[in-house]
Amino acid sequence: MQQVLSKAFLALVSLTAGFRVLTLQAQLEPIQIPGKFDLSGRTELSQPGFQIRIHQANEDLLNTESEREKVLTGMRPDSLGFPLENFAKETGATREDWILGHTFLVEGAIDLEQDGKAAGAANEEQIIPGIPGFEEKTSFLTAEILILIEIPEPGTYSFGLNASGGFTVTTGNVNDVMDIIRIAEVDGHQEAMTTRFDLNFEQTGIYQFRTLWYTGDGNASFEWWTLDSEENRILLNTEGGLRTFSNQPDPLTSFVRSTPSPDAKGVFLNQSALEIEIKHDLSSVSNDSIAATLNGEPVTPQIQVTGDTLNVSIELNELSAFTQYDWTLSFDSESGIREIASSFTTAVFGAEGLLFIEAEDFDFGRGQWEQRTPTGMTGAYPGGAYRNRGNGAGETDVDADTDFGVDYFEDPSTNGKPLSAYRPDTGVETVRRTSQEDTKRGTFSVITNHSVTDNNKGEWLNYTREFPLSANGSKFEYHIFVRASSEGTPINASLGLVSANPESGELTVNTVALLNPGRATADSNTFELFPLRETDSQPGEGDALARVELGGTEVLRMTTLAESSHDLDYFIFLPAASTVEPGEIISFARDGNHLVIEYAGTLKSAASLTSEYTPVKEASSPFTVIPENSQTFFIAE
Repeated sequence: MQQVLSKAFLALVSLTAGFRVLTLQAQLEPIQIPGKFDLSGRTELSQPGFQIRIHQANEDLLNTESEREKVLTGMRPDSLGFPLENFAKETGATREDWILGHTFLVEGAIDLEQDGKAAGAANEEQIIPGIPGFEEKTSFLTAEILILIEIPEPGTYSFGLNASGGFTVTTGNVNDVMDIIRIAEVDGHQEAMTTRFDLNFEQTGIYQFRTLWYTGDGNASFEWWTLDSEENRILLNTEGGLRTFSNQPDPLTSFVRSTPSPDAKGVFLNQSALEIEIKHDLSSVSNDSIAATLNGEPVTPQIQVTGDTLNVSIELNELSAFTQYDWTLSFDSESGIREIASSFTTAVFGAEGLLFIEAEDFDFGRGQWEQRTPTGMTGAYPGGAYRNRGNGAGETDVDADTDFGVDYFEDPSTNGKPLSAYRPDTGVETVRRTSQEDTKRGTFSVITNHSVTDNNKGEWLNYTREFPLSANGSKFEYHIFVRASSEGTPINASLGLVSANPESGELTVNTVALLNPGRATADSNTFELFPLRETDSQPGEGDALARVELGGTEVLRMTTLAESSHDLDYFIFLPAASTVEPGEIISFARDGNHLVIEYAGTLKSAASLTSEYTPVKEASSPFTVIPENSQTFFIAE
C-alpha cells in the first residue's frame, strides 16, 4: 500500500461562511486551484448530490489506479480480450446492458457503505448504488464519482476522505489526463482510513471533481467531508456543508481522447485506425502543427473538424496478434505545445479467416467427425454437436471396438469420472462453462461450451477437420492459439499432425507446435489465450510463433507432456499474414470460338492496358470468354 497525502494539514484558521478556511499565514502551502477551472455558467445547478458510475467484477483485480481505470473504459480485458462483465445491479437491467458500469444520480451526502451501516466519522450512510450485485456480493468494486462543488468565496478549504480501498481524486479539466490537478491518492487495498487535503481556490465558482474509488474483497465505505472551525467533520451537501451538484457541465476547451483508449489491451486485429479526438476552441489548435508517430516512425494523420472537435485518424495496417503498438501525438495550442504518448496491445479476435475448434469436440467412432453442422470451421458455431459422441470409458484395450486409444487416450486410472457429462461414455472429464467470458468467440458466441479438464501426462485428443484450400488447391499457414488454464503445474503440451503409413496403415504423429509457456495460470478457472510456439522453442522462452500448414482433411492431436495437468477450452487458427497468395493466370486456351482462362484468385478485366481493371462478374475458374470486343485484357489478383 502506498499513501500519498497531497499537503499537510494546516494550523491557522479563520471563519468564513461557516467553513474552515485557512489563512495565507499557514505553515505549508495548499494546492492551488486556478480560476480558469471555474465552471460557472456552463451548466444549470438543478440536481443536488453527486453522480456515481459503478462496476463490480466477479474476480480479484489489481488494486491500482491504472488497473481500475481500464475497468471503467472497458479496456481491462478478461482472458479473451473482452471487457470484464459487470455484476453490479440496477433494477430491471441485465448485465449485458451496461458492461462499463451504470450511472446513478444520488441526492444527499457522499457517505456510502455496502450495507448502509454506520461507518467513518459521520452517520448519514447510503447503500452503494447497484450493490449487492447480481451475485449478491459487495466486493471488487470500481466506481467513478463526479461532483460539482460550489465554492462560496476564495480561500483555502480543508477536505477529508474516509475510505476503504484505494482512490484518486482530481480536479481541473477532469476529461483530459493532460490537464488535471491530482489532489490525493491511495494506491492499494486497506481498511478504512482518513486522508486530509487542503485546496486554495483562486476565485469563487463551481469546480468539478472526479474520484476513482475501488475496493478489494473487504468492506466498502466512502465518505467526503470538510472541517468547520471546531474541527468537526461536515459531509458535503449537508446542512452547514458545501453544496454539491450532479449536473455535468459543458467541457472546458482542449481535451484529448483516443480509440483505442490509452494503454488498451485486447484490441481486435481488424482495428483499422487509431482515432484521436481533440476538443477545443477551433482557434486554439494549429492544424499544421499536428504530428504523429507509430512505433517510432512518423505517420501522416488524417484531420477532420466536426463542430468543436478536431478528429485525428492514424491508419493501422495489418496488425499482428499479441503486439504492443506505441504512438505519439503533438500539436500547438494557445496553452503551448502538447505532447501525448501512449500505446495499445492487440489480441487475436477480429482477424479475417479465423477458425475454431472446441476442445471438447474431439473425434469419435474410430476416426469419425461431425460434418453435418458448422463446428467453427464454416461459420458461427453454437456448440454441442459432439454431445454423447464416442465410447470407451474404462477401456484399455486399443484393439477393442471402442474409441479409446484411437480417437483419444484417457488415463485409465482417472477416466469415467462423473465430470464426463458432455460425453459420458468416453470418460474424458469436461466442465460446462457459461459465463460471457467463456462463450465469446469474437464475432459470435457459443451456447453450449465445455472445457476439457484434468489433462494429465500422456493423455491425448484427436481432432479431424476440413481446412480451406486456395483457389489453386494449395494449403495455408496458420498461427495457432489455445485457451487454457492450469493450477499448480506449468502447462506443457504438443500439437501434432496424424497420418497413416500407406503401406502398413500404422499411424504416425509429427509434432508441429508446442504449448509450453513454462508456467501455470492463477488457478484452474483462470483461462488465458496462449500461442503455440515452434518445436525448437524452450518452455517459457522465445516468441517464435509456430506456422503450421493446413488444408483439406487434417487430423490434429493435442498431447499432454511431462507432469502437466491443465484444462483446454478451444483452439484458434489465425491465417499467417504471408499466406495470402498472389493471383495467377494458369492457362489460356481456345475452345472453338471461345477462350478459356484457368486462374487462381480474382479474375479482372479491362478494355486497355492503362484502363482500370474490374472484377469479372460471376467468374469462376475455368472461365469461358465469349469475345465481344476487338480486345480485352485480363489479370488475376
